[in-house]
Amino acid sequence: MEDYTYLLSKQTTEDDYYNNKLYFTYKQQGYLGIQQSRINGTFHVRYPSNSPLKVEKIDIIFSGNGMVQWNEGDKINYAKTKYFEYTSCVYDGNELGENGFLSYSDLPFEFTIPENIPSSILPIPSKLTNHLSKARINYSIKAVITKTKKYHILKNSKKIVEIECPITKYVQQKEIENLESVTLMKKIKNNEYSILFNKTKFDQNYNNIINLPLSIIVCNNEENIRNIRKIQISLKENYLLKVGNKTHLVKNILFKEVIIKEKISPVENNRYLVDCKIHLYGKRIRSSVKTDLINVWHQINIDVLLKGSRKIRLFEKIIDIVDSIDN
Repeated sequence: MEDYTYLLSKQTTEDDYYNNKLYFTYKQQGYLGIQQSRINGTFHVRYPSNSPLKVEKIDIIFSGNGMVQWNEGDKINYAKTKYFEYTSCVYDGNELGENGFLSYSDLPFEFTIPENIPSSILPIPSKLTNHLSKARINYSIKAVITKTKKYHILKNSKKIVEIECPITKYVQQKEIENLESVTLMKKIKNNEYSILFNKTKFDQNYNNIINLPLSIIVCNNEENIRNIRKIQISLKENYLLKVGNKTHLVKNILFKEVIIKEKISPVENNRYLVDCKIHLYGKRIRSSVKTDLINVWHQINIDVLLKGSRKIRLFEKIIDIVDSIDN
């Protein structure tokens, strides 16, 4: 018989879960992707001395898994992969010659994080898929507690305590800073539009604002600038799910802003400037990644709405959103 207990947050602390008898604390040591990284943690046992935990053995398991699923009518496309699974025995009463009673114990553990794994990927929001699509990459730490066998029971019973353990992969900030700028240009109805991307890779934590100055050069008369009703800027997060040779695309709009024509500022003669910004702060953003089951990428779209015309796509640019460190 197995008894499952789930403690959900990586911010688990002794103060937060003082009343729990079994819990983890842990930390990711080192910047995965740049240097060798580890998970260092402790499994805590907090039972009263007059009613200790009767245990024969405690194993800690650190594992990583990926899965995707989507429905096509009655058909379900599903795939999963196990990136790794490591086990460490942190307590063995038989080897220690102990009677197997634990009340107050702190059992340390450490695992090396494989260098080739991706960052954790949060599940796709169900509002986008009506629960018909799923995709995630998750890592977990699990304690398997083999209880002392009772004389009238032939099999040992087990208790399992498990928490999710988000893993972050990093790039160096200088890699982002050294990227070359990109300028895109387009001409529509005698107006020339150009937008500057200082870079195409952005750190979602280091700088929460993406500045994209949009320049408009009008041809000959001001009537052309008055024909512009508004400019729209948006940031999309795309998820491509893969099972064998089949794929399924899910799109999520993270940010959208409409800039009215009154905010289109003249700078010189027939040139105008639109201050386009994308705010990343407060968004639940998944890092850009390519894996065997799921690709995540981000796309910036700039549209113009003209009088008497429907929305016209000016520019679209795929970017990477990552976690970086200044190293």
